[in-house]
Amino acid sequence: MFASIFAYSSYYIVRSNFTVASQYLTRYRDFTTNDIGLVLSALAISYGCAKFFMGLLADRLNPRYFVGVGLIISALFNLCFGFTANKWVMMALMIGVGVTQGIGAPCCQKMLAAWFDSQHLGLATSTWNISHNVGPGTTSLIVAATVAVFGASNLNSIFLIPSLVSIIMAIIVMCLGVEEPQVEGLPPVNKSKKKNIHHSSGWVAFRDNILHNKLVWIICIMNAFAYIIRYGIENWIPVYLSQARGFSSVLTNTGYSVFEYTAIPGTILLGYISDKYLKGRRMPIMVWTSIAIFVMVPIYALCKQVATVYIILALLGVCIFGQQVLMGIIIMDALPVESVASGSGLAGFFGYAFGQVMAASGIGYIVAKTNWYASFVIVEIAAVICIACFVYLNKVYKHKI
Repeated sequence: MFASIFAYSSYYIVRSNFTVASQYLTRYRDFTTNDIGLVLSALAISYGCAKFFMGLLADRLNPRYFVGVGLIISALFNLCFGFTANKWVMMALMIGVGVTQGIGAPCCQKMLAAWFDSQHLGLATSTWNISHNVGPGTTSLIVAATVAVFGASNLNSIFLIPSLVSIIMAIIVMCLGVEEPQVEGLPPVNKSKKKNIHHSSGWVAFRDNILHNKLVWIICIMNAFAYIIRYGIENWIPVYLSQARGFSSVLTNTGYSVFEYTAIPGTILLGYISDKYLKGRRMPIMVWTSIAIFVMVPIYALCKQVATVYIILALLGVCIFGQQVLMGIIIMDALPVESVASGSGLAGFFGYAFGQVMAASGIGYIVAKTNWYASFVIVEIAAVICIACFVYLNKVYKHKI
């Protein structure tokens, strides 16, 4: 658990570095929201595609070392951002970041599926999911401290320091990590034969476990809309608060950290409730979090008071990340351990290659051509689609998911 949390938090430090630094790129490198959206789209497409293929590899390789090596290479690509002002070079570097970032989540989720049974997977996965918030939130603090020491115009340091932190963490992760229970001389955690089935090859496992699994495909498609919501808010917090609301650098970074850090206890609580009180059912919570997001986004778009903005960002963080972790748990519940990384990778492909691309380049283009309010309309449409689909799934798979 510690190894997986440290690993993915560090992956996020690398991946969030550009997002947090975007406010300084618009200020000192004359980047537009459209430019930032293009670079983030390069990440979304490369990461989404890589997550699927790296998931297939993670099901066959040792995740302990695979996840560490991927993090080191990703950090090396990231530190190069500070040495160029060319958006096309940045896009090329971001593709390298995206490909290596695709190793992280499938490896970590495979480790979780191997070490926790279905009765405890909700709490375990939601606890691991704090890495989704610790990483970006820590990135914001690291960048804020770097700016305070070296100045906001020193882009080299803004990318270098987070990269060095991630490389150190990668080494720690490879020392802390362990193999599957069977390799460590322990019995398998999951007693079900279905969870422990082993096919003769990766292709046969993918065909039997994933291609023929209707529920996995539905959740993968819905992941795309959930990612439009997530990155339609998360990616644009620094630029939106600094440009549209006139927040200072300190207030902007604080708002980003509030969004990330308040999701930590909230996500764990939602995972615990789904295990303890809903007996492994995740869908009812996903319905209500989607409704809450739909209600809060217009308030976020219209509010100008700092305290209220922070409160809304905190609630959005809980609902958005809680919804995402529960979708991941449904996929993990629905698949044998041997295909968890592949299923996670497939869901990531839909989420990033479709959802984040729309949230990055789509919203970046719309804001450049119109205004910020138009961007929130996209998020609201995605929320409505999520509400409708989750209500349908809750009805069809009643008492099952």
